[in-house]
Amino acid sequence: MKRYSLLIMFMMATASYAQNRSINFATTSLKEAFKLAKAQHKMIFTDCYTVWCGPCKGMDKLVFTQDSVADFFNSHFINVKMDMEKGEGPEALKNYAVGAFPTYLLFDEDGNQIYKFVGGMSANEFMAKIRIGMNPKNEIATREKRYTAGDRDHALLRALIKQKFKQKEAKAGQRITAEYFALMTSAEKVKPESWFLFGEGFDSQFISDIGSVNFNYLLAHYKEFAASNSKETVDNKINATFKKLAGNCLAGYYFKNHPYNEAEFEAYKKQINASQVPDKKQLIVLVDIAIAAGQKDVKAAGKLLAAHVAEFTQKNKDVVFEYTNFCASLDRSYPYMKEIYEQVAKTSKNPFLVKHCEDYVKRISLKQTAKDE
Repeated sequence: MKRYSLLIMFMMATASYAQNRSINFATTSLKEAFKLAKAQHKMIFTDCYTVWCGPCKGMDKLVFTQDSVADFFNSHFINVKMDMEKGEGPEALKNYAVGAFPTYLLFDEDGNQIYKFVGGMSANEFMAKIRIGMNPKNEIATREKRYTAGDRDHALLRALIKQKFKQKEAKAGQRITAEYFALMTSAEKVKPESWFLFGEGFDSQFISDIGSVNFNYLLAHYKEFAASNSKETVDNKINATFKKLAGNCLAGYYFKNHPYNEAEFEAYKKQINASQVPDKKQLIVLVDIAIAAGQKDVKAAGKLLAAHVAEFTQKNKDVVFEYTNFCASLDRSYPYMKEIYEQVAKTSKNPFLVKHCEDYVKRISLKQTAKDE
């Protein structure tokens, strides 16, 4: 909600105060739009939205109602506004791989998709993207044509993978990533230009998370990656992945996708031990915390943190936040919280974490005092 509010404020700052016109969305039907485009020799602009989408509403109110935007679209396009949850929407969502809202599609007069972009933005950014997309030889259309024709140039594949994730086409991004991975040599995989396939970032949840082919390869070839991409970069990725595993298990998110299976986690520990990662102990402790979470063993998780949180990296110490939430759902006595706080207070540079632990220790003390009285 905060991010959306900031976006709206930014968009308002770029809007003119006197606006009278808006984009004329002639139809909600793509089928009808294709007929109109053919007859009028115009491109089709499609706003893919949902009624609950905040950024969609922001675009409606603050961008589509600007005179300069409206005049341009009304003269150049057949404009379609499509609710992706009604009518043709669900079918179009599948056909055009719409993975986020708002998504904007451009079609030529023959109904061929030639451009796609995603998200709320200022009028200037919106118009800049539209002008790029109007060129039938824009980079997105060109990449798609080359790939469809069988071109598997490695630079093309890297650009196309990034494009797919930027367009929120996760499945296509995963598929092309797997194809590219199979085509790369071992030397290519560890190069800096390929690091986005293994490293941190929003898209890593789809291609290099725990248990993925890419992450397994990274662990197995730690030294090569560290030599090519820097030890700190590779260490940060590996630590973040196991910290995320422990945190998601404590929060219960991990087990929403599949039930707890101890063998899976023991396999992760074997992977760590077989790798050349220098700080194996910390990673194994994180996996053991994940196992304790899977077994709903609050005391085991607390004991592990009390014994090892002082040795964790600064970012890994933040798993304590998830531990207190884990306790809140199962055991409000917060086992080992005092010991965890003592270690965090000595070693953490995160004042919010220190204060968080301190507050829980005070809460436990007050509860105990009230009980004694």
